[in-house]
Amino acid sequence: MKRMKKTGREFEKNSFMLFVLMMSANVCNYLFQIIMGNLMEVEQYAQANTVVSLVGVLSIPTTIITMISARYIALNALNEEKTRIRSVISLMLKVATCVGLILAVVILLLLNKITSLFALDSRCYVIGALVITVANLCYSITSGTLQGLKKFFQYGMQSILIAIGKLIFSIVLVILGWKVYGIIVAILIGTLLAIVYGMRYMKKYVWSGKARAAEHGIDLKEFMHYSIGTIVAQGCVIALTNGDILLVKAYFNDTEAGLYSSASVLGKIAMYVSTAIVATLFPMVVEKHQKGESTERLLGKAMLYGGGMAVACASGMLLFGKLVIGMLFAERYLQAINILPAVCIYVVALTFITVMMNYLLAIDRVKVFGTVMVVSLVTIIVFSVWFHESVTQLMTMAGCVLLIAFLLNVLYLQYIRHRVKTKNEEGRV
Repeated sequence: MKRMKKTGREFEKNSFMLFVLMMSANVCNYLFQIIMGNLMEVEQYAQANTVVSLVGVLSIPTTIITMISARYIALNALNEEKTRIRSVISLMLKVATCVGLILAVVILLLLNKITSLFALDSRCYVIGALVITVANLCYSITSGTLQGLKKFFQYGMQSILIAIGKLIFSIVLVILGWKVYGIIVAILIGTLLAIVYGMRYMKKYVWSGKARAAEHGIDLKEFMHYSIGTIVAQGCVIALTNGDILLVKAYFNDTEAGLYSSASVLGKIAMYVSTAIVATLFPMVVEKHQKGESTERLLGKAMLYGGGMAVACASGMLLFGKLVIGMLFAERYLQAINILPAVCIYVVALTFITVMMNYLLAIDRVKVFGTVMVVSLVTIIVFSVWFHESVTQLMTMAGCVLLIAFLLNVLYLQYIRHRVKTKNEEGRV
């Protein structure tokens, strides 16, 4: 009981600390959106957000690498296995290099098609998104390592450095007339700052001697199995998180896409407030599950705090959205208030799904979750062909699909619990 209370206090303490750091970064991110929305024309703002969303989609592998790194680092950090930790880092560097090369070849081959599909003004925007993605591959290893080692302060500081770097340099460069190019360069600078900072706390592991994964406790077969499950699950969630703007851009003009971007910026506050909860949850559940201890209380707390804050933020946006949009954006964005309810439904559902995904990945139970999310993503894409008379209709449909997906995963989790309980009872007989 004492151990459970201690774990609970540790979870709440780390979550609060990381929440403060993440919210500081989010404030900078929102200042970035607000300032750019006012410095740029609606059409240019839509172009910039399309590039940012494209980076988000291209960076699906980076988020996956972060999560995989965090899991295997956390597993080996239990006994301070420096050699094994270094072997994980070395392996993930090789994976990141291969992913970077594949992405570069694919993007360059499809350069014209991607530019045309998202109605971008220049192919250079796509190349810029690719360069940022390559930098994100390096960043993913540093952030995954810090998360796995439970260095939550340093992990949070990386987010702040990216946000501050992006904010400051984008303001300077956009004012100088660089427009979308200025935003691309600013994001790149912020990412590089975070990488350099993270490397400071990885020295003793990076330089602890050569190691081969197969010789130091990493089962490559199990690694591949887990990685594939993570790729499917996380890939779908990231695509859903960042692909909404791309989906809107595919069916509507720059003006409507710009309005949606402003509504999305506000609505996604509900999701971003839970980021700290999720980041703290993952390595702690990995550690407790590895020890054979119960993890249900951690999930309950994560759902309560993360989901609760998401619902509270969404409710606030619905009540005061017009006031907030009027204060933060110019009058030309006020029409976005009509889109906000649909965005909130979508984002709240996605928040609960994200918490659930991190928990299931931590206990290596992601097969069913991945299947449900693949079906959900395909359903949204297919249904969008018929349900796009308005942006509101499109996003309401997407939000309803995600709510159903979450309920299905809740049922799956209940099945897991029942199965484990039955197995334990049979073992005592």
